[in-house]
Amino acid sequence: MVEAWIVGGAIGYLLGSIPTGLWIGMWRGGEDIRTSGSGRTGATNTFRALGLRWSVTVLALDAVKGAAPILIVMAVWDSPTAEVVAGLAAVVGHQLPLFAGFRGGRGAATALGGVLAVMPMGALFALATGIPILLRVRVMSLASLTGATSAAVGMSLLAVYGGAPDAYAVFAVGTWALVLLGHRDNVERIASGTERVLSMGRSEP
Repeated sequence: MVEAWIVGGAIGYLLGSIPTGLWIGMWRGGEDIRTSGSGRTGATNTFRALGLRWSVTVLALDAVKGAAPILIVMAVWDSPTAEVVAGLAAVVGHQLPLFAGFRGGRGAATALGGVLAVMPMGALFALATGIPILLRVRVMSLASLTGATSAAVGMSLLAVYGGAPDAYAVFAVGTWALVLLGHRDNVERIASGTERVLSMGRSEP
């Protein structure tokens, strides 16, 4: 199964490295969205730079980047561990993309896609807690961290008590740790009360 781990990890990292937000920004108007807002390539900064429609597009594509390598591994090998390696590698690829000078996004959407692929209930945990936070306080980073935490707890419990593969608990904790690392500057701003609030009235370009 070492082959599955290596190939799965490579597929995950390369797919995760596709900088969807950056490329869409360049296509839409020659704009590197990393020069504005948070300097990241994810859906939130795309929202600030390009508006809701393109933000949703980037969100969906980034989630696909997390799910696709896992589904490929599932189709070829029977190895939950290889699935986990592929999924974690996709998140790392999104955060440190080979195709964008290793300056990417924070990893939440890609992690969500991976969670959806291995355990849909985990994605439900994330959305059920993250969306209310976003609607209530309009702080995307807090919503992402809340969703990642609830998914990690829920998936770990399902792995321990619900018969899911133990590797999925590792995936849950691993994605949570990567998302937390990706949001470390946000955590500091949340603690100091200076985190950015999304303006839901952002007009389309």
